[in-house]
Amino acid sequence: MKNKIKYLYLIVLASGFVACSDLLEEVPASQLLAENSFKTEANAIAAIVGVYSSLHLEGVYGKSQSLFSTDENNAGSKVPLSGLNLYTFTADNIEVILPIWRDHYNGINRANLAITRIPSVDMDVNKRNNLVAEAKFIRALLYFNLIRYFGDVPYKDSETTSFNNLNISRTPVATIYQNIIEDLEYGVDSLKVKTAFLAGHATQDAAKTLLASVYLTRGSMAKRDNTGDGLADFALAASYSNEVINSNRYELCPYFPDAFIVENKNNDEIIFDVQFKSPGLGVGNTIGINMGIPSDASGVDNLISGGSQGAIRANPYHQYYYEQADSVRLQWTDARIKIVSATGKFTRLSAVDNEPVSAAKFRRYPVRSPNFVLQTSDYDVNWPIFRYAEVLLIYAEALNETSGPTQPAIDALNQLRSRARNVNRGGVHADVLKRSLTLQKSTGLADLTLSNPLVSSQAAFRDYIFYERSRELSAEGKRWFDLVRWGSLKTTLRNMINKMSAKALEAPVVQWPPLPGITQPPSTTTNKWTKYWTGNNGQTVEWNKITSNVQDFHMLLPIPNNERLANPSIGPNNPGYN
Repeated sequence: MKNKIKYLYLIVLASGFVACSDLLEEVPASQLLAENSFKTEANAIAAIVGVYSSLHLEGVYGKSQSLFSTDENNAGSKVPLSGLNLYTFTADNIEVILPIWRDHYNGINRANLAITRIPSVDMDVNKRNNLVAEAKFIRALLYFNLIRYFGDVPYKDSETTSFNNLNISRTPVATIYQNIIEDLEYGVDSLKVKTAFLAGHATQDAAKTLLASVYLTRGSMAKRDNTGDGLADFALAASYSNEVINSNRYELCPYFPDAFIVENKNNDEIIFDVQFKSPGLGVGNTIGINMGIPSDASGVDNLISGGSQGAIRANPYHQYYYEQADSVRLQWTDARIKIVSATGKFTRLSAVDNEPVSAAKFRRYPVRSPNFVLQTSDYDVNWPIFRYAEVLLIYAEALNETSGPTQPAIDALNQLRSRARNVNRGGVHADVLKRSLTLQKSTGLADLTLSNPLVSSQAAFRDYIFYERSRELSAEGKRWFDLVRWGSLKTTLRNMINKMSAKALEAPVVQWPPLPGITQPPSTTTNKWTKYWTGNNGQTVEWNKITSNVQDFHMLLPIPNNERLANPSIGPNNPGYN
C-alpha cells in the first residue's frame, strides 16, 4: 500500500508539471519525488504552472465550452455528443459531462496540492502568498463552474495522496459559495496588479471580477428560487465590478473583432483568459476547428483551405437580437460567409441559403495565412474567461437590480454601444494581411438615455441586459449559465421555434452594406425564410427536437454515473436523471 500511495502522489504531482511555460526550466524527473517536490521557489512555481495547465483540459476550457444548445448557438447534428445538443443526454454521457466533472476535479486537486505545500517553501513571503492566491483563484473558478453545472458537489480543500477516504458526500452549494468567496477575498489581498508580464495569470482585478460574477449569480438564483431578494449580493457585484472599472487598467478594444483575433492576444480588454499555444506543443484547443468559417470544399480539403468544420453553429434567429446598426457585432459573431477554397477569399451567404450560419467569433484571422498548418485540436486562440466588456455588463445589471435604471448603469452600457458603432471602413470582413484599420462611426445605435423605453424601467432594463449580454458575449460559453441563473432556459428555447416559424413568413432582414472584395449574395428583398427553415440543413426539424426536449431539470447536469459508482457517498442523482 505504501508503494501505491507514493505512486499516486507522484502521478498527482507530475500532472501539475506537464505543462509548457516559456518561463520555467524543465524539472528533472529525479526531483519529482514527494520528499523533494517543494523545497525551492522553482518547485513552487512549477506547481502553479501545473495548476494553470488544468484550464487546458478537455472538460474545462479545452473543448467543452459552448457545446450546450442555447438561443445563441448549438452543436450541429453531425456532432451529437450523445444528445448534448438536443437535450437528450443522460448520466452516461462520457463525451462531455464526464470530462467536465473529471477534469475540473483534476484541476482542483492540483490547486489543493499547491495551496497545501507552497506555504512550507522557504522563499519571499509576498511571492509565496501570491502563488497560493493564484492557486486559490483557479480552485474558486473551478468550483464555481462545478456548482453551476451540477449543484451540490463534493468539496475537497486538500490534495489526494492516497486511495483512502475517497468517498465524499456532496457539499451544499451555499457552503461552497462561502469557500469560493474566501478564496477570492484572499486573492484580492494577495494577488498582483495587472502588468504586461502577467498575461494569463490571475490578478487582483481578476479576483474582483470573479467575485462580482459569483455575487451576481448567487443573487440571481436567490430571486429565481424565491429564497431571497438577492439585493445584498447584487450590491456586492456592483461594488466589485465598479472597482475594476475605476482602476482604469482596462478598456474596450476600439474595434469589436480585435478583442478576439490571434494577432491581438493579451489586449487591454482581457482581464483573465486561458492561454493556448501551437503548433504541436500539446497546449492547443479545438476552438478554431469547431467555431470558425467553413469553405466550399469538404472534408480535409475544407481544413486545408483554412476552413472550419463549423461544429458550433449560430442560431439563425439570433440575428434578430441585434439592432439594425449593430452590424459589426452581428457579422463577426454570426458569420453568414464561407471561404472560396480556390482563392482563400470570402463569399457571403444569402439569408435564404440552406447552409448553417457559423458561430465564428474565434475564427483564425486571417482565415488563410502563409504559415497555416492543418490542425484539428491545436489552435492557439486564447479563450477569454473575463473581458472588460463583461465587467460593464455585470455592473449595469447589478445596479439595475438594486436601484433600477441609473445614469452610471446606462453609461456602462453606452461604452459597449459606442464601440459597436466603430466600423472598419475597409469592410467588416475584409480580413487581409496586413489590415490597415480605419475606423468610422456608423449611423444609428445612438447612446441610451434614461428616457429611452429600452431602459426606462427596471423590467425594461432587465430585458435589454438579456439581449445585450448575448449580443456582446455570444459563443463565449456564458449563455447557458445566464439562462440557468435567470430561470429562463426552458422558456427561452421553447419560444425560439415559435419565433422562427413567424419569421418564415417574413422577408429576411439584411444588414450587409456593399463591401469591397467580398462577393455579395443575390438580392433577398423578395425571398421568404421558408426555404431556410425547411431546407436541407433541417433547421426547423432540429430546433423542434431541442425545444420539445428541454425541461426545467436541465438547469443542472447529471452527476456522471461513473463517479456515482466510484463514490457511493454522492448519493442519488440530480432530479430528472436516473
